[in-house]
Formats: sequence, structure tokens, C-alpha cells
Amino acid sequence: MRRAFCPENDNGAAVSGFATRSKELLMKIILEGAPSRAELQDVAARHGVELVSVDSLADFVRELPEADALWTDPTVYDAERAAALKRDAGRLKWIQLKSMGFDIVKRYGAPGGVVVTNAGDAYAPFVAEHALALLLALFRRLPDALGQMAKHEWDPAIGAGMKTLDEAVVTIFGFGNIGREIAARLRPFGARIIAVNRAGTPQPLADETFSRDQLGEALKVSDALIVAAPLTESTRHAIGADELAALPRRAVVVNIARGEIIDAGALSAALKKGVIAGAGLDVTDPEPPPSDDPLWTCRNVVITPHVAVMGGELPSRRLAAIVERNLVRFMKGEELEHRVSLKD
Repeated sequence: MRRAFCPENDNGAAVSGFATRSKELLMKIILEGAPSRAELQDVAARHGVELVSVDSLADFVRELPEADALWTDPTVYDAERAAALKRDAGRLKWIQLKSMGFDIVKRYGAPGGVVVTNAGDAYAPFVAEHALALLLALFRRLPDALGQMAKHEWDPAIGAGMKTLDEAVVTIFGFGNIGREIAARLRPFGARIIAVNRAGTPQPLADETFSRDQLGEALKVSDALIVAAPLTESTRHAIGADELAALPRRAVVVNIARGEIIDAGALSAALKKGVIAGAGLDVTDPEPPPSDDPLWTCRNVVITPHVAVMGGELPSRRLAAIVERNLVRFMKGEELEHRVSLKD
């Protein structure tokens, strides 16, 4: 027999969210997307809620009118699902994203009155490690070493162009969960860290903090730029030709955020002309790059296929813990963690 819920507050009165539901009704959640499916099914089972996994738009539309919440992945959330939500959301009050990024929901929208939450800091440690891996690969000229290896060459001359993180100035554009994790991992290397955030609010992990309006000043003294900001209308193409030109020619660029934050044409031109020394990209615009994109053949570029969040089983466990806390809060009618605003 399935368990029914009617959460109450301390006075015995029903509270907001699922708590306003009738005692006879069961909580129903739609689950979309393959990532972390098994872990999230375990979360639902522990709390006795009905979790319906759907694999098509037709299934999604069929189950939607009776759903209280949606746990979804940005790889499946699209214009058709957003339209269905606005048309047939019924009693749905919560959308939980499996990702830290929420730009896809901002693009297509969500019904008014529905709370949208993201993965919080679930993946931040793994993305930060990946950012350092790309940065070190460029500083230590690993693409050149791999090129030599493919040709069975041994030429220590590549060492002349190697750089060290010790005393290097690294600007982190976007100093949220991921930016702070990157800074924490950079500090033991002896790097000097410049944080760039919207208002220039001082950050304990940074040696200096600049506002977005002061980005150019930070870039002028940087050995590396790491892009770690969310994609919004104000950050789209925030790194363009002028920003890349502001960097010293020795500097490299790493992007583990969203490809659209960097103007792709400006980046290709800067690499081709030697405006910057190299780029490490886990994200591109578009994704994947076309087969004839010049990025594929740049000797000073490292590309990974949007895998920075990967880290064995741990990322899914961390996500499941966040979703479970939010599920308990939702059942009690309490405010959810990691709420995101769909306004820029």
C-alpha cells in the first residue's frame, strides 16, 4: 500500500507546496533524463512518493496533469516541454534540475508560481578539478608533448615555453560555487587569484576582487582567465575580442561554464593571431563544434566534450543528497534549497 502525505506545520495546519494537498492524494513526481536516475529512484522510494520515469514527450505530457514536481535534466528540457508545463502543469509546484546551470529553463521559461531549483554545489569540486587540469595542461604544454609523442619525437625544447602556477595571476570570471572551488585548489600552487563578480564584493579566497565592469583591468595583469560564470543575458559573449585583446599574449583561457559566454569567432581569431597563448575548453559554442571548426586543429587548444562534472559515482550521490533534502522540505511545505531566479 502506498503512503499518503499531508505535512503540517507546528500548529497542525497544512503549509504551502505539497502540504496543501488532500490527505487522499499521493505525491507524484516526474523524472526525466538518464543521469542519476537510479540514485533519484532510491530517494523517492525512501520517502514513499510515486516517481514516474518518462522517456518521451508523449509520456511527459500524459503524466504531467497529475504531477506535483518534475526532476529533469537540461538535455531534455525544451520548448515543447515548457509549453506543456504552461498549458497543463495542473498542481505542479516544483522543478528540480539535475544541473548547476539553469540557462535552458531561462530560455524556454517555466509556469508562474513554480519554484525552480538547481543542483547547488553538487558538481563544483569535479568541475574545479577539471578547470585545473585544463589550465595545467596548457601551462605545462601537454598538447605539444602529446604531438611529439604521436610522432615518436623527443625534444626538450618545449620546456622553454612552459609556465608555472607559482606566482601566476589567475582571474576567475564568476565566483560562485565553482569559482570558489577553483580558487581553493589554486591557492596551494601559489597562484595569485583575482575574483570577478557582479558587484565586486570581496571574496576571502581571492587576493583581489573586481566587478564585472572592471573585468578589463583584471585581464591586463592576468596569466590565465578561467570562465566559471552562469550563462545569462548579461554574461552571453561577455568575453569577446576586446576582452581577449586585454589579456597579455602569454595568457591562456579556460572555459568550464557555458560556451556562449565566450564569443566563438573572437576566440578562434585570437588563437590564430597569437593574441592569447592557448585555450582549454570543456564547453563550446556550438556544442559540439562543427567538424571543420578551426579549434579542432589548433595546436594550443585542449577540448574535452562537456565532461567536467564527471567523477565516478560521487557526483550522483551528491546530487541525490541535495534532491532528498529538497524533497523533505517540499513535503513539509518549507522553502527549498538552491532556488534560482529566471530573471537576469
